Amino acid sequence: MVFGTHLGRMLIVPVLITLAAMGQFPDVPADLKARVLDRLFSQDAASSSFLTKMTLRYGDSDTQLVVLIHPVFPANPGGRAELISYSIAGIGKRNLSLFISKILDHNPNATDREIAAQLKVDISRSAIGYEALNRRLDELKEIRISPLLASRVAVDEYSDYGFWYDAGQESVHYSVVGPFDNTAQDELVKWMIKFRADVPMLLKAASTQKQ
Repeated sequence: MVFGTHLGRMLIVPVLITLAAMGQFPDVPADLKARVLDRLFSQDAASSSFLTKMTLRYGDSDTQLVVLIHPVFPANPGGRAELISYSIAGIGKRNLSLFISKILDHNPNATDREIAAQLKVDISRSAIGYEALNRRLDELKEIRISPLLASRVAVDEYSDYGFWYDAGQESVHYSVVGPFDNTAQDELVKWMIKFRADVPMLLKAASTQKQ
């Protein structure tokens, strides 16, 4: 398991008081945006068999990355991996909260299903370099996050980040805010941001392997 703890199928949420932040809209219920994203970024594209699945959701861009590592028998090393990228078409980065806010202005009772129905999602699927991905996962394994996350007050600019890791019989989900500096969950957010920046390299590594 990626964090070295046996948490089973638990939902882990941070104890945070969010006072003020860029991109937050007081008329948007706290969980509505997350539910809209759950509908938009459905897991249909990632329904094929996998050995492990890692999902990274970025509140700073309203995008999601899903990494699938597929089983190769009798052992996985030397296997294959792929990346599925989700983004919302036509509204620009960080504008989902504003889009939801405008809909609620006209219809305060609008549901996540109704809001999601008005949006289109761009999905791309690509092979990524397995060995290069493994190096990134080794970095992730060094992060040690307790189920009891640190309490703190978020008063500066921040975004929500979602991390899911599914290893078959066990899975974890972290929902955190960041980036900040001094706790283990901050290291997870920093790793997620670094991983996103490494995507072109991972795609290039897969192309090189094919050649």
